[in-house]
Amino acid sequence: MDCGAGTVHALARYNLPWQQMTHLFVSHFHIDHIGELASLFFAFRYAMQSDRDDPLTIVGPRGLDRVMDGLKTAFDAKAFEPKFPVSLRMMTPGGRLDLGGGSTLSVAKTPHTEESLAVRIESAGRAICYTGDTAYDEHLAAFFKGADVLVSECSFPEPREGIRHLSVSQVARIASLAAVRKLVVTHFYFDVDEDELKAELKKGYSGEILIGRDGLVVDAA
Repeated sequence: MDCGAGTVHALARYNLPWQQMTHLFVSHFHIDHIGELASLFFAFRYAMQSDRDDPLTIVGPRGLDRVMDGLKTAFDAKAFEPKFPVSLRMMTPGGRLDLGGGSTLSVAKTPHTEESLAVRIESAGRAICYTGDTAYDEHLAAFFKGADVLVSECSFPEPREGIRHLSVSQVARIASLAAVRKLVVTHFYFDVDEDELKAELKKGYSGEILIGRDGLVVDAA
């Protein structure tokens, strides 16, 4: 699931509503990937329908503390103080985090910004991966290898020189090299015709393809 265009709620074991999420992953610090953090914390502070004691861990690259401090300065700092514990876990490429209950989260560097990360969440023998924002890099295919679901940015119909985002053919190539079972594409900078986009992706990838949209629910089975 996304919070804005690119943060992933790492609910590795359960299909739970936002009030009960245990971990929140932030891939990097561009505004379309952190822009809803303030709204989320406002909701935690003022819109919870039931009490909770379980902590929330926000996982992201180094510099996450600076981003959170900036949001507190820009908005009401009290809004970032929900009535349950919140901690930050800043990770470096190659890092691995125990989410509890046999679930793990690991990260790899992407060529996009200085801090940008991709993520792999594994639980009960299954894996879901998320590219974050990235240029083409075949090393990521090894990181995503064998995933049940790959959520991938798919910014442009064709590669753009000097732009660190994936094109349609590059997304298909990474998904194929990684041999993922299901591909979900999102983060479009073009008008999407779903049938045409699926047809283009199928030229390079033979697995199941879903076009991302608000409210989409993906079954990893």
